[in-house]
Amino acid sequence: MLLIAQNLLELVLKKYLNTNLRRYIVVGGFAYVSEMFVIFICVHIFNFSNVVAVAISYWFGLVIAFLLQKLITFGNRDARLHILGKQVFIYCVLVAFNYSLTILAVNQFTQYASVYEVRTLVILFVTVVNYNVYKVIFRNLKSNNS
Repeated sequence: MLLIAQNLLELVLKKYLNTNLRRYIVVGGFAYVSEMFVIFICVHIFNFSNVVAVAISYWFGLVIAFLLQKLITFGNRDARLHILGKQVFIYCVLVAFNYSLTILAVNQFTQYASVYEVRTLVILFVTVVNYNVYKVIFRNLKSNNS
């Protein structure tokens, strides 16, 4: 089922959105909606705190974003261990920064704005940074044969 959804999404993106930036935005939007859904479920069904809900949704969104950005946005299907290892390492450094910023922002600013607004603002900020880092991770390393 996931493979069918991936192929359908990829077909639509390739037909109507032929640039990496557009695909990046659409894939990121999908990851965002997925994250907001997980926050909603965690808060309203499981009664988790905002910080716990965002911590859970962050990791869920992270996996979705990594896979879809790698496969769909940048078309990188290179699964060689040394390439994948470099990609994962650089991605993990980025994740550590994004995660720390996210938890700090939710902890500091949900007294002034909703958890959804705070998370959205953090996502917007890191989106710009992440796009440029992803270009390095998935483009430059995929063609590196070392």
